[in-house]
Amino acid sequence: MSLFDNPMVQNAKNSMSDEQKDRYKKLGEDMYNHVDFEKNEILSNIDESLKDSGKYIYLQIRSGLHPSYLDENEKDIMSDVYGKEWYKYFGYNEKDLVEVNTYTPKLVKE
Repeated sequence: MSLFDNPMVQNAKNSMSDEQKDRYKKLGEDMYNHVDFEKNEILSNIDESLKDSGKYIYLQIRSGLHPSYLDENEKDIMSDVYGKEWYKYFGYNEKDLVEVNTYTPKLVKE
C-alpha cells in the first residue's frame, strides 16, 4: 500500500472542498517548481514583478523609511526577495519590524 492509497488520506481528500483542493494543488506546484529534488536545492524562481517590488521597497528603506511602517505584504516581499533576515542588511533587528527605536542604523552594504 502506498502513502496515497491509504484510506485515511483518501477520506481527507474526499472531505475537502474544491477550493481547498485547488489551493493544495497550487501549493504543490509552487513547491515542485522551486525545488530541485535530485540536487536537494531550492531554486530561485522569483517573479520579475516581485523583484521590482522588492527593489522599490529597498529604495524606500534606504531613503529613510523605517521598516515598522511597512505593511505585512511588503515585509513578505522583502523576505521573498532578500531572505528571511533582510532587515539586517540595513542594520535593523527583528524588533525594528514592529516599532521605531531612537537610533539611526547604518547601511551594512551598498
